[in-house]
Amino acid sequence: MFRLLPLRANLEWLKKLSKERLDELRAASPSAKLSEAQLAVAREFGFSSWRKLRAHVQQLREQLDAIVLPDVLRRAATENVAPDDPDLAALLAAVDAGEAQAVTDLLKRRPALAAAHGPDGQTPLHVAAQCNDPQIAALLVAFGANFNAKFGQSGHTPLSWAVTCNAPECARELVKFGAVPDLFCASGIGALEHVQACFDATGALVPGVSRTGSSRFGPDGSRLPCPPPTAREQISDALYMACRNGQADVVRFLLTKQPDLSFRAYQGATALHWAYFGGSRVIVELLEQSGADRTARDDALGCTPRSFGICTPANWGFTRLVQARLAEDPTLANIMDGRTSPLHEAVRSNSQEMVRLLLDHGANPLLTIGDGKTPLDIATELGHVEVAEMLRVADGSCRDTQRDRS
Repeated sequence: MFRLLPLRANLEWLKKLSKERLDELRAASPSAKLSEAQLAVAREFGFSSWRKLRAHVQQLREQLDAIVLPDVLRRAATENVAPDDPDLAALLAAVDAGEAQAVTDLLKRRPALAAAHGPDGQTPLHVAAQCNDPQIAALLVAFGANFNAKFGQSGHTPLSWAVTCNAPECARELVKFGAVPDLFCASGIGALEHVQACFDATGALVPGVSRTGSSRFGPDGSRLPCPPPTAREQISDALYMACRNGQADVVRFLLTKQPDLSFRAYQGATALHWAYFGGSRVIVELLEQSGADRTARDDALGCTPRSFGICTPANWGFTRLVQARLAEDPTLANIMDGRTSPLHEAVRSNSQEMVRLLLDHGANPLLTIGDGKTPLDIATELGHVEVAEMLRVADGSCRDTQRDRS
């Protein structure tokens, strides 16, 4: 597993590190040369040669210094920013809106904002990751954003959050600036060689290669350890992320490492649930051929895997994913395995756009779930007035059509 290269590493630091490595090599072999130590250091950080490592560090340092000088960051390190600081609220809003100039202006005035934590424990870099905004992520990194900052009580770093949010451009930018992916992140971005490097010559998982993971909760609602404590759970968690992001090559490899296919990742859902969510037919088939349970229900919506693949994005308002699922299989508009349906979930989220999308694709507004409630019943109970009106119109049209057919 590669070491994390410090963001503002410089050539003097590299030279010092290589001399320390030379001393270690000469303790075992007095004839060891400096070039051998330099190559060992380069490989520790994932570079094939000392020359490439030096070039990367020099280029990165020049890029960062061109944006903000090191002494500015040193001064910023002494300032504590409260979670409810108005400037931090403005920065988080600007990052979320993609307003690069506003972000730049705020950071130039108060660089300490880049590494601050908001009311929910998020940093501005987490927000940039969620929005898949590599430009703003680069600005935040230049002003001292912390690669290892955790999102509230979760185990998510900015990189693992980008991977979880399927934000590939931002994830690549963070890796470019020195964030080294662990097993979980490497699986999510499809870095097969990096995933393979997490296992030793015997095929066992190398200790310490998992530093992040999914948010999981026990039956009593308590947060479970992140990353999970055992090697098999860490492999299973990485498999979940590869399935969620459609990384088929990584899935094939991890399936050879005896993962637990009943492992419950985020939402209390299995790898097969997330494979349907990710939409890769290849991955779904790989898991089902490996014995994944098609009847298992997730802990959040109570869906079987196939239903979960459209009900969850309908609940979250992920229009693009719902459109993709319906394009592949139009019958999913009315899938109902006894607990819920895509239209019921869209109503619960109060998403008029999602409700309209599903209705336009033939979702039945009269469909009842296990408790006998229609989507309109749900909208009325929750006070979703506009959605309820849409459903009343659709409900009337549907009943008229049924009478005409009879």
